[in-house]
Amino acid sequence: MRSEIKSISSVRKEAIVIIEKATIQREENLVLQFFSRDVKIPGFRKGKVPATLIKSRYAKELEERVDKNVSSKAYDDIVKENNWDIFSLVKFNVRNTPSGDKELAFIVDLKPEFDLFDYKNIVLEEPEIEVNEAEIGEAIEQIRHHYADYRAVDRPVQRGDFVRLQYAGRLEDGTKMIDIVLQKPIWAEQTNTWEEAGNANSPGIKAIIEGIIAMEIDGEKDIEMDFAADFEIPELQCKKAIYHVKIFEIREKILPNLDAEFFEKLKIKDLEELKTRLGKDIRNRKMQMQRFEQRETIVQKMIDSATFEIPESAEQFEQIYVLRNLIERQIHEGRQLEMVQNNREKLYEEAQEIARDRAKVNFILEKIAQKENITVSEREIDQMIIQEAAVRRISSDQLIAELKENSERNRDLHRRALFGKTLDFVLLSNLKKDASGEKAAELTGIEIPMEDPLVNI
Repeated sequence: MRSEIKSISSVRKEAIVIIEKATIQREENLVLQFFSRDVKIPGFRKGKVPATLIKSRYAKELEERVDKNVSSKAYDDIVKENNWDIFSLVKFNVRNTPSGDKELAFIVDLKPEFDLFDYKNIVLEEPEIEVNEAEIGEAIEQIRHHYADYRAVDRPVQRGDFVRLQYAGRLEDGTKMIDIVLQKPIWAEQTNTWEEAGNANSPGIKAIIEGIIAMEIDGEKDIEMDFAADFEIPELQCKKAIYHVKIFEIREKILPNLDAEFFEKLKIKDLEELKTRLGKDIRNRKMQMQRFEQRETIVQKMIDSATFEIPESAEQFEQIYVLRNLIERQIHEGRQLEMVQNNREKLYEEAQEIARDRAKVNFILEKIAQKENITVSEREIDQMIIQEAAVRRISSDQLIAELKENSERNRDLHRRALFGKTLDFVLLSNLKKDASGEKAAELTGIEIPMEDPLVNI
């Protein structure tokens, strides 16, 4: 075997390997022996079929098996001789030469070689977590709203009322909106829906939510809505819509009193116990948020430290992953597939911008995991499957079936679980430097999903 190595870049190599005719012939004989044991041809006993007949009938299969065997061995030998740490096989080709030799040509991307930065001495902001009475009071009000009753009233609509209504929209030229926004009819018409009057955070049509204030039962009204230039539905961008609204029912929200009956419903003793529980919940949420922010700080430190060259295939791999997530997120947010497809160029550009940083951080996390002997257990993988299934709104069994059929996605899920765990290891390694150790101990006790560490990149 003769070989020539070409360096395309520090992380991409090309190898040209010549397998001599004599080596090919020996491999052909071995493959022929293998075929001879099992091949069945009418008129011949098993294992007694003449070699010439096997070569004639199975020439293509024999050559494919020989090519596979010699190529696999040559590839393994080249990788071992050059001590390559392969990220991916980019291209592979086998060619028969006039002299009877075989020429193998393959291009590989290597994992970059680099020294880890001092990942155990990162300065993280660790402000004291405080919970004030106003925050607890706001949480109590949210609970009261959750348990509110809704009493029918016969008076004009007031801010905060829940109103049952119908509406139908048209553009200024008279075009019915239902004819142009079939993919999301909430922006066109509804025959029977509820809206909270004056609630700026409601997902409905803002002009209607505000415009129904002071209307009465059986009242009708035209309400105008101007759509912005960047509105999610292209057909409505920079357009004015006129909605004809009719009110059917008005219900006033009645909040429960903070009394014994309410506390019994919540299965707590009194207001003080409610405040104590809410205070702990708020504190835990703030601690979780602090952890996410600290993770982002660490990720950015990794990006800043990464001066090594990124394999092109690694960046492409991350682009595919990011693009898939961007599309799934848009569909999850209610955008129709056709709308997402029309926006694919913008999504692809966004994925390109994110992918390079993801690839850098993943190489660093992989190296830290190897150095610190970090692995993930089956229980942690199961947890990751449950979380991803919940995000995608499918059952865990459905996701497991997908992973069994797609080995690449299965490996990717294991990889992301490992990287998430490794990132948390780096975080806790830095927090443990705190003299009291209390912050690290508190943080360790919080149940945080082992999610993609680059979710916000």
